[in-house]
Amino acid sequence: MKEKELRECATCALCGEKIGKSGMPMFWRVRIERHGIDLSAVQRQTGLAMMLGGHAGIAAAMGPDEEMTKPLMEPVTITVCEPCGTKSTMVAALAEGGT
Repeated sequence: MKEKELRECATCALCGEKIGKSGMPMFWRVRIERHGIDLSAVQRQTGLAMMLGGHAGIAAAMGPDEEMTKPLMEPVTITVCEPCGTKSTMVAALAEGGT
């Protein structure tokens, strides 16, 4: 990580403190994505597997290899300082703190 990028992400998204303030010069960069299952795509793939005698592997090889999920939000990348990274935090709460 170059200096400019480090300066841009030098604040913890959870506690708001600068990384390293705790005396530990380590931090986490966390990318959060939220997806929903595309039931139509799953049903199509399952139907193909059933037509091929229940062989999911063959259906995967012969199918259109379409996306089985749809993104529900833009990906969020956040910085988490080492002390906050050792606490229990809900992923949804992490996404709220993202930039």
